[in-house]
Amino acid sequence: MEQAPRSPELLEKTSRYHVARTAYVRELIENHPESRVADVPIAARLVVSTVELLVHQLIAAPDPLDPTRLENELVAMVTRYLTGGPQGDGTAAP
Repeated sequence: MEQAPRSPELLEKTSRYHVARTAYVRELIENHPESRVADVPIAARLVVSTVELLVHQLIAAPDPLDPTRLENELVAMVTRYLTGGPQGDGTAAP
C-alpha cells in the first residue's frame, strides 16, 4: 500500500497522538485486575500498534472486513493476549 508524503508537522502530531494512546493503554493494562502480561510497556506498544495496523489494512483493503466482526475478533485476540485466557462464547461467525 503506497503512502503519500507527510509533512514534519503531521509526523510530529501523529507521534504525539501515538505516545498518548500508548500511555493510556499502558495505564489500562497496569490497572486491570485480569492483566497477566509480564512487560506492560511493551504490551501497550504491541496492542496499540497491532490494532492500528490491522484496522488500517483490513478496512482499507479491496475486500474490507465487516467492522463489527473485525472489532469482535480484535477484542478477543487482545483480551487473550493480555489476560492469558479465552474470550468470547466460542462460536464462529457465519
